[in-house]
Amino acid sequence: MDRLSLLPDDLIFKILSFFPSRAVVTTSLFSKRWCSLWKHVPNLGYSDPHIESEYWSASRFIDKFLLLQDNAHALQTLYLCVNRSCPPADIETWVGVAVSRGVRDILFYQYSRTWYSPIRFPRSLYTCETLVTLSLLHTFIVDVPLAICFPSLKSLTLESVDFLLSDDDIVHRLLSGCRVLEDLKVVRWGYDVLKTFKIMVPSLQRLTVEDVLINGNPVPGPDAGFVIKAPCLKSLAITSKFGSFHSLVKMPYLVKANIKLQHGDSKNLLGCVTSAKHLSLCLKQRMDSYPIGDFSQLVSLKVCTCSLDWYRLILSRAPKLRVLRFQGQANLLPSSYINDLKKCYSSSEDVQTQWERPSSVPECLISSLETIEWIDYKGTEAEDNEVLYLVDNSGGQLKTVAVTLS
Repeated sequence: MDRLSLLPDDLIFKILSFFPSRAVVTTSLFSKRWCSLWKHVPNLGYSDPHIESEYWSASRFIDKFLLLQDNAHALQTLYLCVNRSCPPADIETWVGVAVSRGVRDILFYQYSRTWYSPIRFPRSLYTCETLVTLSLLHTFIVDVPLAICFPSLKSLTLESVDFLLSDDDIVHRLLSGCRVLEDLKVVRWGYDVLKTFKIMVPSLQRLTVEDVLINGNPVPGPDAGFVIKAPCLKSLAITSKFGSFHSLVKMPYLVKANIKLQHGDSKNLLGCVTSAKHLSLCLKQRMDSYPIGDFSQLVSLKVCTCSLDWYRLILSRAPKLRVLRFQGQANLLPSSYINDLKKCYSSSEDVQTQWERPSSVPECLISSLETIEWIDYKGTEAEDNEVLYLVDNSGGQLKTVAVTLS
C-alpha cells in the first residue's frame, strides 16, 4: 500500500476506476491521504447480487456516493445492477444526477427471475449531450418522450427491453434520435408488445440482433420481425428463431455477415448482403427461386449443412472465394438458451441426403479456392460426393482440405 500511495493521484483514480464502487469507498480507511481520494473517481458501479434483498441497501449507498462525491468532476460511467425491489423513483433520480454531471457511459440492469418493475427514466436522459454508450438490460420502460436526441451516442444495447405501449414507432423514434450511432445490439428473449422492430439508422456500422424466444415456438406472422435500413453497415449478425428480416437497402460497405434464420430468408435479406467479404449462413432450404445477385467480393463462406441449397447458389456467384467451411449439425442441435446462439434451428430432416452434380463448375473452384473445411463430417454418401467434387474440380491453388469427424 505504501508503494501505491507514492503514485500520482490521477493514476490512482485510473486504477480505482476498475473496481466496484463499494470496494473503492473502503480505501478511505487506508490512511489520511486516502480518506477522500475515492470522491474523485469518475465512476459509479453498483451491483446488488441479492434478488429479494431490501432496497434500502442499494439506495443508501448510491445516495451517499452521489452526495459525497466531488461534483466538480464529471461522472464518466454509471453502472447499476439492481433487483426488482429497488424503487423506480430512486433509479430515475440516480440517472438524472448522472446526466447532470456529464455522464458518458450508462449500463442499467434490473435483475429478476420473474417480472420487472416499470422504469421511468428522466426526460433529461433522452437529450443527454455527453452520453456515448447506453446499455439497457432486462428493463421495462414507460413514458418514452416524443423528443429524443442523443447527439454523441455511438453504442446502444437493448437486451430484453420492453415498452409499455404496443407502438412499433417507439423504437423507430428512439433510434431516429441517435444521429451518430455506430453500434447497435438488440436482444429479444421473449414475447413483447412490439411486432415490427424498425432499425433505420444511416450512420450504423455494426448491428447484432438476437431474436431468441425462450418460451414456446410460435409461427411468425406476416408483420412480425425486423425492418432494417442501414446502408453503411460493415458488420451484420442476425440470429432469429421467430421473426423475419427485411432490408430496405443494399449494404455496399458490408465486410462480415452472420445470418441464422429458423424460418428461412422469406424477405430476401441475402439479396442485400452481396457485398460481404465474409459470410456465414444457417438457413432452411429455399422455398422458391429468385435472383440474389453476385457475391463478387466474397472470400470466405461458412454454411451449415441445412443450407446446402444456398451454398450452391452462392458458390456459382462468388468468383473470388478462397475459404469454404461446412458446419455439420452434430454440434448445432437445439438446447438451452445459453448455447442457443450456436445451435442450428433446423431438424435433421432439412439436411439433404441426395447429391446432385452441378451443371457447370463454379469459377472459384478453378481460380481461387484455397481451403475446404468440413466440421462434424458424418461420412454420408452425399457428403463424400460433395467433397470429392470440390477436390476433383479445384485448380492448382487448393492448399488445404480438412475434415473433422462428428
